[in-house]
Amino acid sequence: MSMRWSRLPETPNAPGVGGAFVGTSSDLLLCAGGSNYPDKPAWEGGVKTWHDQVYTLASTRSKKWAIAGKLPRPIAYGVGISIRQGLLTIGGADAHRHYADCYTLAIEEGELKVRPFPFLPRPLAYATGALVGSKVIVAGGTERPEATSASSAAYAIDLANLNGGWKELPLWAGSGRMLAQSAGTKDTFYMFGGVALTPGVKNVEREYLTDCHAFTLGKEWRRLAALPHALAAAPSPCPVMDDEILILGGDDGKLAGKVEALKHPGYSKQILSYNRMTDTWKPSEEEGSSSVLSTGCTKWSNGFAIVNGEIRPFVRSAEGWLVRND
Repeated sequence: MSMRWSRLPETPNAPGVGGAFVGTSSDLLLCAGGSNYPDKPAWEGGVKTWHDQVYTLASTRSKKWAIAGKLPRPIAYGVGISIRQGLLTIGGADAHRHYADCYTLAIEEGELKVRPFPFLPRPLAYATGALVGSKVIVAGGTERPEATSASSAAYAIDLANLNGGWKELPLWAGSGRMLAQSAGTKDTFYMFGGVALTPGVKNVEREYLTDCHAFTLGKEWRRLAALPHALAAAPSPCPVMDDEILILGGDDGKLAGKVEALKHPGYSKQILSYNRMTDTWKPSEEEGSSSVLSTGCTKWSNGFAIVNGEIRPFVRSAEGWLVRND
C-alpha cells in the first residue's frame, strides 16, 4: 500500500500542542485544546500550559487556519471523534484533574457551537476511542492524574439513542491500559497495544504492550494477533483503508526514561498495517513523512488528517499532514 503524505499549514499555536482533539464539522477540519511548554522547554524549567482554542481549516488549498472560538475549559488528552453532529470531545485532563465532560463542536454559519453531550460515567484521560457503526466506543485511560493503574473498562454510547447514555462493555482479556491505538469499522472496535501502569518503588512504572483486542457489537471481546513490537500513543483513531488498519508511527517505549529529551532521536516513522481479514501484521515498505504522538487522526478531504502532536519527549509540533492512499 503506497501512502502519499502532503503537508497542511501549520497551526497558529507555536510551538504546537500535544493531546489536541482533532476532527471535522461538515467539510472543515478542527483542532481544539491541547497542552505545551510555550515559554521555554521542560528541561529548562518550562511550565506545562493547557489550551482552549479551537482552530479550523477550510480545505487543503487554505493557506492558514482560522480561530473559531474556545472550548468550555483548557483541556487535553481526551478522545476526539468525528460524528455527524461535529467533533465529539470525550473526557481529557488539565493540570489538576481528569474530566468526564463530553461536548460536540460544530461550525454553523461561521460560528462555533459547543453543545453538551452525555458525560462519561467517570473521568477519563489518555483513553482511546472510535466510531463503530452508530456507536461511539472508548476504552482504557486513567481516572486521575496520580493514577497507579490504567482503566480496563470500555464504554459505548448509541448516537441514535443518546438518552440511553454510556453503557459499560464487557472486559477484555488483558490488562488495563492508557495511550492505546484504536480503530472502528461498521461493527467492530479494534484496540492495539498501549501502556499499562503499576505502582513502583519510586514512581509509577510503565509497561508498553503488544496485545490487541477486538469487540464486535453484540458479541464478546476476542484477542487478535499481537503487534510485532510494543506501541503506544500513535495518532488515533487509526486510518482504516479497505481491509487494512494503519498505525502511523508510535512509541515502542525502548527509550522511555532512558534518554534525555534533548538527545532523543524522535519517534519511529514506521507504518504498521493490520489486515482485518487475515489477522496479520506487516510493516509498510515505506516510512511515513512524520511521526507525532498523542494527537488525533480523522477522515478528511479524501484522506486522513493528523494535526500537531509530540515529536519527542516534551517537544510539540505545529505541523499538520494529510495521508492518502495512492
